Amino acid sequence: ASRVRSRGSRVEMPPPPRTVMVVPEPGFCFKAQRARWIEAGGKVFVNVCGHPIVEPVCGANLVRVTEEHLDTRGLVNSRVPVCVGPARPMLDSEGHDATAVDVLFHPSVLKRALLGGKSVTKEHYRDYLMDIAEKNIAEEHAIVCAPGRRVVLGVAKYKGPNGENKDKTHAFPVFPPETESGEDAFAENVNQKALALEARKKEPPTSLPENGEKQKDAPRPTKATKPIKKGFLFPSGGADASLYPNGSAEGIPKPGEQYDPLGHIPENIRKTCHVIDSGALRGADFERVTKQYAETGRLDTSAPGVYVKGSEPGSKPEKVGMGHPIEKKLENTSAASCSGKRDTEKPKLVPEHVTNTNDESVEIVVRLPLLVGGMSSVELETGETSCSLTSPEYELTVILPKHVDPNGTTAKFSAKRKTLTVVLPVAR
Repeated sequence: ASRVRSRGSRVEMPPPPRTVMVVPEPGFCFKAQRARWIEAGGKVFVNVCGHPIVEPVCGANLVRVTEEHLDTRGLVNSRVPVCVGPARPMLDSEGHDATAVDVLFHPSVLKRALLGGKSVTKEHYRDYLMDIAEKNIAEEHAIVCAPGRRVVLGVAKYKGPNGENKDKTHAFPVFPPETESGEDAFAENVNQKALALEARKKEPPTSLPENGEKQKDAPRPTKATKPIKKGFLFPSGGADASLYPNGSAEGIPKPGEQYDPLGHIPENIRKTCHVIDSGALRGADFERVTKQYAETGRLDTSAPGVYVKGSEPGSKPEKVGMGHPIEKKLENTSAASCSGKRDTEKPKLVPEHVTNTNDESVEIVVRLPLLVGGMSSVELETGETSCSLTSPEYELTVILPKHVDPNGTTAKFSAKRKTLTVVLPVAR
């Protein structure tokens, strides 16, 4: 018969049969807000932890991805196993009702969410894990979190109702994963089939014709066959329709001449397309030239590495290259429109934003779904009573409900959600 252990007023039930007790390894904790306030309070503390009992990340074919894949490509197009623990009621630092939930991932994923990968930032892994955690918490416990209201705690790595912390986490029972059947066996079978198919591709053909004779080698090209010049390809139109009709001599400078990058481009492309040499034009100048052409149809060929269509190798570029349909319309505009700002410029949008206030700080969450240039294209100005945001697409000014200290302002931009979070400490 099963026994029930009692500790004071708390009664502990024995774990279900065929389960194992797991002790989570703390990673980080984030605070979310319920979409609907109930008796248990609105705050939800989600402890993102790790444990080897959770299966590692695998691809769409259920085959485990390599460590190199995780470091260089992240979690895009991958299946991330997760284990959700029980929901435990607790009190927050202000004595209000709240809820704590543990969500377990494989340690290899949790480590990258804390330290990052070789070419992927830790924010990429962390945002993915928080999205997965919120989705599975809603499925397991019907706790739906409001979008854009979660905050990663800076100091606390683990929250619990009984004083749990990073050195003392809450153990709970889970069913161990199957090893002989189920998805593990299916993944192993898929992996073995893929390896067998790859091995068969590498094996040389050993079959002989039905008459038993040895196969003859492929016929050598006759004298009438035109050989392909080294380093160049011929399209399906025949040997006479070569991409580079002058062979390898095209584009190579003669003795005493300077190198011209335009010479390596086929003549039919030079006649129909403008050319920008990205090796000569970079950074802000490259963005300026391409943006000017996209908006006005005028190509600034006075910039280095910019050639109007029809230019020949070694020719002097013209000042302005034409070739865009809207160019004719711009010729008839008044001189006032040439002052630097077009009359047809679209007005900037006012982005959606939410302001949250407490005794310590004022938080502004701004959604920027149409932002193209990332955080580098956003100008943020903060004062004691206001906060202004400007970008090529948006313009926003928020009057703050409290006086703040602008010197302590912190801003965080999520490229995945296109959300900017600004936190301003309240002035003392």
